[in-house]
Amino acid sequence: MLARTPNYTCLETVSRFHREAGVRSRFGGELSPLDVLQLEIVYANHHEWYGLPGAANLSENKPDAFIASGMFGNGAFAIKLNNILAAARFVYGGKEALEGRTAVRYDYRIPRSAGELEISIPGGLGTVGEEGSIWADAESLDLLRISSRAAEIPPYLPLAEASADIVYAPMRIGGGAVILAQRADLHLLEDAGTENFDRIEFTHCRAYSATSEIRFDTAPEKAAAASPAPASAGRDAQFVPALLLVTIQLSTPISDKDWVGTPIEGRVQGDVRHKEQIVIPNGSVVRGRVRRLERYERGGAFIVGLEFTQVDLANGPVLFYADLLRMDKNPRIKPSLSERVIVPDPGRVHTREEVVTLSELPGVASFFVSGKAFTVPKGFGTVWRTRGPIR
Repeated sequence: MLARTPNYTCLETVSRFHREAGVRSRFGGELSPLDVLQLEIVYANHHEWYGLPGAANLSENKPDAFIASGMFGNGAFAIKLNNILAAARFVYGGKEALEGRTAVRYDYRIPRSAGELEISIPGGLGTVGEEGSIWADAESLDLLRISSRAAEIPPYLPLAEASADIVYAPMRIGGGAVILAQRADLHLLEDAGTENFDRIEFTHCRAYSATSEIRFDTAPEKAAAASPAPASAGRDAQFVPALLLVTIQLSTPISDKDWVGTPIEGRVQGDVRHKEQIVIPNGSVVRGRVRRLERYERGGAFIVGLEFTQVDLANGPVLFYADLLRMDKNPRIKPSLSERVIVPDPGRVHTREEVVTLSELPGVASFFVSGKAFTVPKGFGTVWRTRGPIR
């Protein structure tokens, strides 16, 4: 799988949470939201490089160059998998159910002496060992998940625990189907009680390459004069302009029989104009994939995520970065769930309504569909507001 993975770039959205030792947050003792960061990340030849979204140069190999404080880690995108395959010892763990699929589990361990995992916290810097498990589909052997935790923590490093969980999913990129990291959770707890958690989502992944052309039939001066560069040339020409309303209707239905990574297609309803010019004609095809499709853990519903990444125009595809504004009304499709939960108090038990929402990501429509089975019908509509190049 690693050998077939092309050089590719993704938009990385990181929701960060934090809790100081001994401090109770206003979120009922849980971690408090810190901030949301977005970076563009490139994986090339077993290295990760970072830059601001929309930047022409991604040259930083550590993401902490873009933050002032808080936890941030690298490796979840691709390096961790490479290190596990290169340095770990594996033990077969048997078959088990994982999100409705039969999976095979392999437990692994990487010794601290391999020097693969380094952790830096205010109280010190040190190399630790790593142990965990990987799961793969029992039939296709496609990678599904990695779960890891720090081991052999040196006594001078004031670290109680550190863990990472990475979810993988298939997608089409670079002209073929590959398995890429889709989501990662990083958790770190210091001895003193300070706690950090990062939820990382990877969207809008695409391959990149360069081509060169050598010509001997035309003088350089004449070639340059004959083909002047258009005024809109540059990185921003790849994007739909910002702050435009785009209505998309699904071209084909989606059901619980589909799988994460299934290509989806929609069509733009109505001409989209910018400065009195049509930038997206009516009927333009919008392409993407099923990003999420799983049974809600408390039953009675599915969680579905549809990711749109590009719009096909006459002069070629352009990237689609947008925020979901609203969806067609459907009694079974809702952006959030309201649940009745039991709350024990000293001497009595009462109930309360709890609203469950899903994270918002550029170009991703996430919602709940009630029932033991479902179909999102052809023609189901969503309305978006474009972001253009994210910075």
